[in-house]
Parts: sequence; structure tokens; C-alpha cells
Amino acid sequence: MASTAPGMSPAHDGAPNATLLLGILERSLHASKSEWLFLKELRLGTGRRNSSAQRLDAFALNCLPHQGMKRVCYEIKVSRADFLCELKHPLKRRIGMRYSNEFYFVAPGRMLELTEIPAECGLIEVGVSSFEEWRALIKRQAGFFDFDANSGEYCMITVPAPWRDTPGPTWQLVAAMLRNQRKEFDDKPPLPKLQHKLEFE
Repeated sequence: MASTAPGMSPAHDGAPNATLLLGILERSLHASKSEWLFLKELRLGTGRRNSSAQRLDAFALNCLPHQGMKRVCYEIKVSRADFLCELKHPLKRRIGMRYSNEFYFVAPGRMLELTEIPAECGLIEVGVSSFEEWRALIKRQAGFFDFDANSGEYCMITVPAPWRDTPGPTWQLVAAMLRNQRKEFDDKPPLPKLQHKLEFE
């Protein structure tokens, strides 16, 4: 029998993938389209020649002025090796830190130790579990948790990220965000054609 990755149910055998984690993260924390702009795989650069431009796994912008236009950056980690490599190269996340008020690592439940998270970052644990597994996982939550009993999907903040006052976005970031949104619209399949009822005499 195949082993199941931490925080994943047998229905999702194999290593958790970034697409799954991002989908759960968006549903749990940024479902309101009128409040949040949620951008996946945001490339910080708009020139065609700049193929090596840094990418942010996900970036969320709160659109409500009374929320201070909060900006949150997410770095997805699906393996311990990837996370440990990140710790050795902290400059890799400096762009994400520069543009966000809060910076979070996002990983499957119990993959990382809470004490491993750098002081300037937070940790969100995301995945799919049975209800029994969830009862054990929820003990790690630190203020926010969400569990969908139908799908088994969960999302919880286990290490809150400290708030950092950072300068507003540059025009380069704004252009990258607009380009990201346009690509998302372009990639969506077209709506089905309207069907008309045929009248027979």
C-alpha cells in the first residue's frame, strides 16, 4: 500500500502538490473576490527577455481601505528538503518580504517543526485529512483554522507572521499583477454558447 504524505488523506496518495495547497489556501483565506485579489505564480517582471525574474508562489492584496490594503506573500513548500534549502538562502525571499506586510510559508501539516520557522515569517499548514487526523492536527493551530468536512480539506495558521510596515508596490509590481490577472482570464475556457429552445409547429 502506498504511503500517504503528512496531512494528506488516502484519496490524495502521493506527494502533495503546490496546486492543491494553493487552491485550499485561496478557498480558506481569500474566498471573497470583492475583498481580496489573490494572485498565483506572480512573476515579478514584465519583459519577455527577463525569463529569470523571481516568482512569488502566491500574493494576496486586500482591497478594502479600512484593512490598510494588507499585502500577504505565500511561499509553498511541499518537501522538507525544499524548506531547508530555503533556510540556507534567505535572500531568495527578500522580494516577497519587500512587497508584503506578512510572509508565510505554506506546507502540509506536521511537515515542519514550529521552531524551524524564521522569526520574520509565519507558517500555514494546509492539506487533506480524515476527521480523526484533523482532531490531532488542530492542536497546532494558533488563532485561525478551517476544516471542510465534505472534502477533508483543512487550513490553519500555526505560526502567526509578524506585521511589517513596508513601502507600497512599485509600478513594476502593479504591471506584473495586471499581467497575471489578464493571463488568468485568457486561460479560462470560454463560456458555453447559449442554447435556444426550438419551437415546433
